[in-house]
Amino acid sequence: MKTIFALMLTAISIFSFAATPVAGDKVSPRIQASLEKEFAGAQYIVWQSLKKDNVYSARFIYNNEQLNAFFDEDGRLLATGRIVTQAALPLMVSKNIRKQYDKYEFRDATEYTRDGETSYLVTLESEKHEMVLQAYGSGSTYIVKKTKKKL
Repeated sequence: MKTIFALMLTAISIFSFAATPVAGDKVSPRIQASLEKEFAGAQYIVWQSLKKDNVYSARFIYNNEQLNAFFDEDGRLLATGRIVTQAALPLMVSKNIRKQYDKYEFRDATEYTRDGETSYLVTLESEKHEMVLQAYGSGSTYIVKKTKKKL
């Protein structure tokens, strides 16, 4: 489970050293067929390889939304993610974040679904720190990553 969340963090990170861009013709036909089956009509597909985990990530547009999908080498869909607005977060998540992290500002959120379970990776920032939380619909959260900003 932790590996998938680490992969998700890698995928949403703009400057990731663990992910390597991959040309579409370098992705196996099985993985490409799986993407087409799950997301028929996906456009602007960009692939990344997370070699050490043998996972491929596709970032693409589907039904006018930016999505991420993670596949293993056999083409099995491991998880999906989509960018969501703060207003789209479940009420309990929003309430809990406002209550516990009131000194932080919302930056972005990604909704991930794996094995029928949905969670959210929410990035918050203050003057001195940036933090990524994992949140569940119940409102429970925990800190996945917290870093000091370089001043």
